[in-house]
Amino acid sequence: MKTKLAIILGGAFLITGIVGAMAAKPAEPKRPKVFLSCETYSIRDIMSKEPAEGKYDMISVMKLMKDIGMKGVTLNDIWMKSYDKPYLDKIKKAAKDNGIIIVGLICEGNLSTTDDVAWNKQIEVDAEKMRAAAYLGGSIVRLNLGGLGDQAKDDTIGTDRCIEAFKKLLPLAKELKIKMTIENHGGPSKKADNIIRIIKSTDPKWVGSCMDFRNWPPELILQENAKVAPYAYHVHAKAHNFDEKGEETSVSYGKVLQMLRDANYQGAVSIEFEGPGDQIEGVKKTRDLILKYWKM
Repeated sequence: MKTKLAIILGGAFLITGIVGAMAAKPAEPKRPKVFLSCETYSIRDIMSKEPAEGKYDMISVMKLMKDIGMKGVTLNDIWMKSYDKPYLDKIKKAAKDNGIIIVGLICEGNLSTTDDVAWNKQIEVDAEKMRAAAYLGGSIVRLNLGGLGDQAKDDTIGTDRCIEAFKKLLPLAKELKIKMTIENHGGPSKKADNIIRIIKSTDPKWVGSCMDFRNWPPELILQENAKVAPYAYHVHAKAHNFDEKGEETSVSYGKVLQMLRDANYQGAVSIEFEGPGDQIEGVKKTRDLILKYWKM
């Protein structure tokens, strides 16, 4: 018969062994509540679908993101070579090797079209890209609304078509646990009120805004950003030009970032540099401007 001491010691060793085994296996890194990211579109002139001298593809770009201080990257479908699993696995591995979070996928297209064949095809294509984004570990997709080429139609027919498209994609978003976001990007999304109508007519838990700091009429930048900030699941920190103090010349980063903080925004603050000159340097200047107002 074991003594009480032996039983106690045996139990202690067992517990120590279990704790040791748990400690030996590192936990998966948690996604920060707010973190600095970059859109691949920021370096569009040096991006390529295939590896090429002086160019980055979706695999080699991960090391660049690490080297310039990013925690995340959002991939634009322009440079996706395919959506096949072996290719996606290479992207995932490159991101993991460099400690980069894949935030999601930027999807081009036109969900406003009144051509039923094109509309249904667009939904099918977007669904494929949503599956790819989720497989890569992304938490968002940005689905482009496109447009009808007439603002009055965009505000009515175009917006209604987008609502129906998002409703069709909603079950898949829930299944994949991925948020669908709308960027202020022309067409129905030219106006904050249209974006909010689409969100509220579908499901705000799964449909939200991709708030682009500058894609508004200049006189409405602060007003429109303030409207969509509470619905933001993704952010494009857009920048073109900087003054001698490092401030963006057309939008107050201090005010816009404060809007996001006041809205308790959680997610990537993703740089989208579209200015002239060296695009990597432009990303770095935008990075420094963001960090001036929001340490992350």
